[in-house]
Amino acid sequence: MATLPQLTLDFNRQIKLSTDGGSLSSDTGEFVFREFDEKIGFSDTLVQHLHLNDERKYHVHSNENLLRQKLFQLIAGYAEDDAADQLTNDPVFTQMIGTDSLASQPSLSRFYTRFDHESIEQLHHANQELLDKVHEL
Repeated sequence: MATLPQLTLDFNRQIKLSTDGGSLSSDTGEFVFREFDEKIGFSDTLVQHLHLNDERKYHVHSNENLLRQKLFQLIAGYAEDDAADQLTNDPVFTQMIGTDSLASQPSLSRFYTRFDHESIEQLHHANQELLDKVHEL
């Protein structure tokens, strides 16, 4: 019987994926997407391009982390914003986002109101840059 070797992730060298039956989570497959994010500079590209009209005086979660959280939730099959409330302290998701806790459902819902025509154009530019990076591979 073949077994997978233990893998260390580039985005967080402390996380090791293995099949030895240690700490288990049904969402560890998300680490592969986070690793891909790191390899192509997905999040860095978004930070470069996306500048939302953000009039919040106080906030815990950056717009970039809110967008990353929503994308990773969608990839994992958590399509509804309500899932954020159950994932708030999930160890896999908090490691992927790089925060102590995830944003709540109301924070995600308010996030969408900061998008306008200009921010959609910024996402188009980020998308084109990412496509160019992938085609260079």
